Amino acid sequence: MVHTDRLANGSRHEIVVGVNGSPAAAEAIRWAAEQSRISGMPLRMVHAWQMPAGQVLAADSGFWEASVADTRARATRWVLDALGGTAAAVPWVLDIVEGPPGPVLVSRSQEAALLVLGTREHVGMRRVLVGSVSHHCLTHAHAPVVAIPVPELEPEEAGPSGAFTTPGPLL
Repeated sequence: MVHTDRLANGSRHEIVVGVNGSPAAAEAIRWAAEQSRISGMPLRMVHAWQMPAGQVLAADSGFWEASVADTRARATRWVLDALGGTAAAVPWVLDIVEGPPGPVLVSRSQEAALLVLGTREHVGMRRVLVGSVSHHCLTHAHAPVVAIPVPELEPEEAGPSGAFTTPGPLL
């Protein structure tokens, strides 16, 4: 199901964020949270997952339900960890969707104001073998896509608290 809520004037009013537990996704969540604070738009966190083919064939509904619950619990923890103390201050919902990440994110962001992804450099054989969710989204999404890289700062460059900085607000 594609999310299609719009404001009365027809404008898009949510920011979709890809969530996968990686450091890049955590940076994307934090960046999107700042955009949410500035714009007033809620966040829709989307975690796409796929059960391995062999398990799908052997899975009964109890196993499937337990897998979905475990996936939701892990994704919720990733979001809460990334947002830290601001989790209650930012309006967000979490969608857990079974399917390939690129197509799921493109579908979920079809009516969004913005799609935010964490990205890391994929070059050579890794990109050929694994593919790139961010590349798929950049080439197929209808909403503007922001790809947030993980900063490659040395610890002494990160400042006294060790916190890395993220790109400035877009909106």
